[in-house]
Amino acid sequence: ADGVENLCLDAAMGEVCHRLVIWAMEDGLRLYPGSFAGLTRASPLQAFQQVMHQRNPELCPSPCLSDVVPIGSLERPAALAPMVSTYGSHGSCNYGHIDSAPAHSGCFVVHNGRLLTEKLTYDGMPYDIPGGQSDWHEPARCTAHREALEETGYNVAPRELLAVVRNNFHIYRCELLQANPIKGHDHEISWVGWMSPGEVRENVRQHRFRFPEAARYADWMR
Repeated sequence: ADGVENLCLDAAMGEVCHRLVIWAMEDGLRLYPGSFAGLTRASPLQAFQQVMHQRNPELCPSPCLSDVVPIGSLERPAALAPMVSTYGSHGSCNYGHIDSAPAHSGCFVVHNGRLLTEKLTYDGMPYDIPGGQSDWHEPARCTAHREALEETGYNVAPRELLAVVRNNFHIYRCELLQANPIKGHDHEISWVGWMSPGEVRENVRQHRFRFPEAARYADWMR
């Protein structure tokens, strides 16, 4: 029994645990600091893995912490409060390191072959991808992240720039960080869901998308 308790395994890239740890470092610490007591962005990856192991032992094994930080020195994390974003328009954002220039922007999120879309409550109730206006105090990627979270409730990470369209609007290919929304969608959104390429093409044909670049969405989903 003692031998089993001493087993450890550091998360490797590509594993579910590693993705959880990266989320904890990039987003969890900022959104839910009380759940990562004693940790900072400078803390080692294994320290975050230990927290995720205590929260999700079935997904994250205990890390090999002995040479990094005593396991007993890490407090057991408090249960997450209801997952409501504390991100404000002037809040911290970890996605502006590549390019800090501001711009109106949005997220193109594909998961399991389907595109994250929303339906507006105004302007004829068209479909759209999440996105919106910059406050000119944040990088464009941070605007894309914020708008996607506010409008759809999904936590996503902007990655590469996919296209720059009308009025210098930046569209980023964004990675879905959590399978389910972490908050309710915006009051100006009547529906949030996932469309197949065929559904996207049909809604484009019916002129149900808000902007003309939607004609390229199905191709971008490949």
